[in-house]
Amino acid sequence: MPWQRSTGLASTLGAILLISACAGNDRKEAQTADEVATTGARATQPEEVDPTGSASARVVFDANWDIYVAKADGSGLKRVTTSLAREYDPSWSPDGSKIAYRHQPGDDEGEAEIYVMNANGSGKRNLTRSPGQDHSPAWSPDGTKIAFASTRGQEGLLPYIWVMSADGSNPTRVTSISGEYPAWSRDGTRIAFDVNTDVEPNIGGGAPADFDVFVVNADGNGLRRLTDAPGEDHGPSWSPDGTTIVFQSDRGGGEGFSRLWLMNADGSQQRRLTDQRGFRPTWLPEGSRILFCANGILTVKPDGSRVTRLPLRLAGEVGFADWAE
Repeated sequence: MPWQRSTGLASTLGAILLISACAGNDRKEAQTADEVATTGARATQPEEVDPTGSASARVVFDANWDIYVAKADGSGLKRVTTSLAREYDPSWSPDGSKIAYRHQPGDDEGEAEIYVMNANGSGKRNLTRSPGQDHSPAWSPDGTKIAFASTRGQEGLLPYIWVMSADGSNPTRVTSISGEYPAWSRDGTRIAFDVNTDVEPNIGGGAPADFDVFVVNADGNGLRRLTDAPGEDHGPSWSPDGTTIVFQSDRGGGEGFSRLWLMNADGSQQRRLTDQRGFRPTWLPEGSRILFCANGILTVKPDGSRVTRLPLRLAGEVGFADWAE
């Protein structure tokens, strides 16, 4: 997995500023000359504010192997998972009524399953129930399907991208190469995802990368590699109009220093969005902001301006975050 979290952090709620360390296995690579463009964000202290002012905006995130929900203004913070299992990778359904997430009974990631629950934490149930690891769920834009990564049936234990109905039925493998952390285009026709290009046997040539972003049609056709630069590129998320993808990259940042980048949906015009650290970006549904994790849960405008931190209070390390209106 490209994402690791510490388990020895405090788990009590309190008036401690949310300390984030969305961690990644980033490596130092030189930045190429044609990748120096940035759209303007600077590593300044972000203001702490709800960036949208929407009374209905909510965020879901994981910390200390549990899942929390809150309003974007910081109020209504609630822990919605309480089992002894590790529960993370949360993803809102498009209507905000349900949350899909990873349920891992212990240290063995191979036992992970995908669960779903109501937004208030009730009605938890296992959707996958299969041998092998199932993780990184992502709802289709119409809410009828969930894309996810699974090692089921794979001798080498590399995960592939699968799609199932929202009730867990009809699981179907989509990709011919391994991958994880899928992200749907807003029209539901394409899926972007991460590929560990160091271990995937069906990829030849290209720069040493560890992780790159690929895209495939939802029916499994049209596989295409979008990034091929030295360093780790992963965590894609589509703009609402489908023309742009935001992702994280450690190009030029050094070990453990990923920043947000943008590219056109065909992989062209790759350019840096932020100068400061940023991990696992998610484009807000209305398009005016990009949610990401770095020393808290933050947002930035697509032009790189006005970085803001959500005013949440929690002791612990934040992993993945998602947004719902």
